[in-house]
Amino acid sequence: MKQNFNYHGHTKRCGHAVGEDEEYVQAAIAAGYSIIGFSDHAPYPGQYHAQERMDVGELDDYIRSIKELQQKYQGQIDIYIGMEIENYQAYKKELKQYRDMLDYCIIGQHSMALRDGNAVGDYYVENDDAHVLLYAGQIKEALEEGLADIVAHPDLFMFGRREWNETCEMATEMICDAALKANAVLEVNLGGIKYGKRTLGRETRLPYPYRRFWEIVERKGNSVIYGLDVHAPQQYLQEDNFAIVDSVIQGLSLHFVDDLRFSHKL
Repeated sequence: MKQNFNYHGHTKRCGHAVGEDEEYVQAAIAAGYSIIGFSDHAPYPGQYHAQERMDVGELDDYIRSIKELQQKYQGQIDIYIGMEIENYQAYKKELKQYRDMLDYCIIGQHSMALRDGNAVGDYYVENDDAHVLLYAGQIKEALEEGLADIVAHPDLFMFGRREWNETCEMATEMICDAALKANAVLEVNLGGIKYGKRTLGRETRLPYPYRRFWEIVERKGNSVIYGLDVHAPQQYLQEDNFAIVDSVIQGLSLHFVDDLRFSHKL
């Protein structure tokens, strides 16, 4: 196991994860973790999507369930309550409420906006230069506004791109500089493994992590952690995934944080 904590973890409420909350805790304990955080996809009023995020009405149950697990497993594992948010202009009030209420927040930008629950400008699909800069700009703004502690899969903009260019370099520097200024941590995300390697342009690679991005992170000196991005309890036990992502960043002197803790607010 590469680190004894993981702050990127989901629940079945988001619609694309499986397992009960307690099963995640039990699996993390079995794998030797001493700290975990639940950071399910944030709900937004009027934007419920059964396969993407919980409903606003499920938020209280989400918090109640994790608080009960904190008590039940006290002394065995430290559990934090967080959220994976996106910087959507229409929901700044809710984002600030989550930031003030929860132990921590992760900024995991997946799309430009939401309409009727669906993604508009989905960064998994839209990968022209304008969208790459918009992606970086939304993360930069969120960090400047103090909305997040961790940047999830910061190299997601490379998901479907066929080549790296100056715009990608510019976007990476924007994200790195904003994270440094905000004292936020960048996440080497293990979730890209589930898509497998594929040929994009001249490369056969995982969609992320993407090495060129992390070469700039090395130069900038950002603090870095691994994020398991768990969507099933057994993923806590899949230690081989670390070797897969490490093969991408092999030889880089990244500043991995070996102890990361937040204040319990709830």
